[in-house]
Parts: sequence; structure tokens; C-alpha cells
Amino acid sequence: MNYQRNQKYFEVINNSGLTKVMIGGIVAALIGIMAKAWILVILGIAAAAGMVYLMQNKKKNIVTDAEYDASVAANLDNLKQRALDKLGLDEDEVKEIAPITFDGYVYKGATNSKLGADNLWRTNKYETVYMFFADNEVHCYNYTFDTTTPKFTESTDVYFYKDIVSVSTASDTVTLGNQNIEYEYFKLTTAGGTALSVSLKDANGAQRSINAMRALLRSKKA
Repeated sequence: MNYQRNQKYFEVINNSGLTKVMIGGIVAALIGIMAKAWILVILGIAAAAGMVYLMQNKKKNIVTDAEYDASVAANLDNLKQRALDKLGLDEDEVKEIAPITFDGYVYKGATNSKLGADNLWRTNKYETVYMFFADNEVHCYNYTFDTTTPKFTESTDVYFYKDIVSVSTASDTVTLGNQNIEYEYFKLTTAGGTALSVSLKDANGAQRSINAMRALLRSKKA
């Protein structure tokens, strides 16, 4: 992951200073033309051209929403096998239903955030959960990472079907910048309370997985 480039995604591009210098250069050049002061014309044109070059160079360094998302997605490659290894599982042991994964940008505790051109908020923290289903229990692997620094955390848990009360989605609100942002998250609740939660990048797609889990839980509790 290119952390330095990901940091640029959150940088605010402000060309106001460059624009003022460019306009000043144009004005100086025009004054020079009227006064036939050719040195002033040359200096004004050079200043304006230099500012245009700097603004174009800044534009080239802008990281788009799609580029940032692609960088995050690339960091999730081969995560399924890593999850199995951390859980000490063989895939043949967890075939009750296909493995399920939930993932999304983390809003609480994020130090950088940005509203994309697609009207979706992104942050510098991302979380994914892999869930594997054995005969009597569900094995969970959680991986959370920072997109701008080489920091990550991972954890594993096991929940017995008989202890799981519900699997569902819920919504919450967090303040990013000066705005209150509502987001959806998946939660697994046991008899002892909420045991697992993860924000959802694709809440509609997650619902299909939740329905599959509910069907499995019903069969196990029957």
C-alpha cells in the first residue's frame, strides 16, 4: 500500500494563492504592453505561466475516489487465507455455508475523512470481518488497518450458535468535520450483548449474507 499517496487523497487542494499570482502576472504583462516596458511584460508572462504549471502539477497529483478505493481493496487481497491461518482452520472444516465477509470504512476514531465526488464519506481507517461456519460455531476474524500509515490490528473470536441471539444491521451517527454522518453497520448479538460490529460499505449486499446466516441459525436452533 502506498501510504504517502493515500495521504494525498485527504489533502485540501487550495490554488487561491497561485491564482492571485497568476492574475498579478497577467496584469503586470498588460501594463507592460501599454507602457512598452518589455521587461515587465516578460516577467509578468513568466509569472503567470509558472503559476499555471504549478496548478497543473497539483492537479496531476490529486488522488481520485476510485484510486483510493482501489488501494484499499488491494490491501484485502489474500485476506481469506490469512484469516483461516489465524483461526487455525482448514476450509473443509467450515462448510455449513460459504464464508461471509463484511467490510467498510471506520468512522469512529478516524483521524482523516473526506466526502467523495460520489457523495460517500471515506476515512483513513478500514475494517473487514471474515466469518466461517462450522458444525457448532462461527469463527470470526477481524482486520482493521490505517490507509495512511503501516498500522493494523487483528483479532479472532468463536461464537457458538446456541449463544447467538441475532444478526442484523443498525445505524448510528458520527460527527465528521462539521457534519453529522449516518452510517450502517452489521452487529452480531449474543446472550451477553453485542459481541461483534463492523461498519458496512455495501449495506444492501450485506443483507443477503445476513439472510443466509439467519437461515443457518434457525436450522441449528431447531
